[in-house]
Amino acid sequence: MKILFTKLSDEEHRVHIVRCDGSEDDATLNSRSFLRHDFAHLATEECVGLARGFWGQVAKGAGLNGTGIGGPEAQLAEALAAPIQTLMRTGATVETYEKTLSHVLPDRDCGELAMQVKERGRQLEGYWRATPYGETMEVEWLEHD
Repeated sequence: MKILFTKLSDEEHRVHIVRCDGSEDDATLNSRSFLRHDFAHLATEECVGLARGFWGQVAKGAGLNGTGIGGPEAQLAEALAAPIQTLMRTGATVETYEKTLSHVLPDRDCGELAMQVKERGRQLEGYWRATPYGETMEVEWLEHD
């Protein structure tokens, strides 16, 4: 699935998705409320390998507005994205990422995962900062079964 983030202004951005089956969805959102949260979902869901988190379910047909999203992986994705967006905003250390991830994923060794999530979040935010107003940042969501 292609995820297209268009920078409309300092306050708003548009998210447009094109699923592998050709169907599409879009939403115009308040950037302060949603952009970093969406990036946190992308970083954690990619790195943890959640096939049925927010983005995985959107890829399978759920709406960007949340309709059709539910289940244990979606709950886990939210439990991860909420604190990770704060860590991204505050420039937290890898150690803080590891502590946070270990709290949510107690049965997993989170040392390497913490580095991956922090780096992926850094990449997404850097790509966004480099995107001019009116232009679009494209992210590929690789579907997992």
